[in-house]
Amino acid sequence: MKACGMERYADWFFDLDGTLVDSAPDILRLLAGVLREEGLGMPEPDKRRIGPPLEDIILGLCPGLSPERLDRVVRVYRGRYRACPFDGSPAFAGIPPLFERLTARGCRLFVATNKPEDVTRRLLETRGLSPFLTGIACSDSAPGRRLSKAEMLGLLAERHGVAAEHAIMVGDSVFDMRGGREAGMDTAAVLYGYGRREALLKTEPDFVVEDAAWTRISRRRQPRCL
Repeated sequence: MKACGMERYADWFFDLDGTLVDSAPDILRLLAGVLREEGLGMPEPDKRRIGPPLEDIILGLCPGLSPERLDRVVRVYRGRYRACPFDGSPAFAGIPPLFERLTARGCRLFVATNKPEDVTRRLLETRGLSPFLTGIACSDSAPGRRLSKAEMLGLLAERHGVAAEHAIMVGDSVFDMRGGREAGMDTAAVLYGYGRREALLKTEPDFVVEDAAWTRISRRRQPRCL
């Protein structure tokens, strides 16, 4: 990372699905099963659908679903996902060594994800990533409302005294890139995840990570003056 300039960041914020873990096999398998039981067809499984909130994913697969039926699908799926052993959700190859290098340098690591907080914590613990993390924010981390990605980042920044100019948001979706920008952070788009390459590059991220081993990284924008 020294060659591309990412070493200057003190605080690192990561998306979860498609960025830290390859959770698509578990998610798509369980969702397909629930939709099949509901008598709903599911297009060919496509990991690029993963990233938005669950309700949006389901409505993208089954347009016109009534609110009552959507609520039932969400409820059944979440119950099964909470019981999932996550054996089909490995960490991407470069993530454990990346976390080790960053924490050895004194960086703080955070996760911001649309997953519910209880599921997020269990998945991170299962994959051995929890000990590296300073904080986690999820869509349900504020009582009574669903947080956007920018709001998750803002919540973590406020709790832990993060200076946005020294922080970077790493993710595989346009929502991650937009959220990072709205929070005043630089951004790094990982192209090995579930987002579409063209859409990610259109957001003009500061950095691009080409491979899951984190060996091919390039700068896309000039650094800000601090």
